[in-house]
Amino acid sequence: MAIIALTATLVGAAAGLLAWAGGANPPNAVLVAGATLGGTAALIFAAFNFHDGPAR
Repeated sequence: MAIIALTATLVGAAAGLLAWAGGANPPNAVLVAGATLGGTAALIFAAFNFHDGPAR
C-alpha cells in the first residue's frame, strides 16, 4: 500500500508541475495533481484487485 501511495503521489506531483508549467494557475494545478493522484491510486488498486481476485 505504501508503494501505491508513493507512486500515486509522484505521478500526481509531476502532473501538477506540468500543468503549472503549461500555464495553469496554482489552484488549478493543485486540482490537476489531486485528480491525477486519485486516478492513479484507483487504477493501481484495481489492477491489484484484478490480479489477486476479490477480497474474502
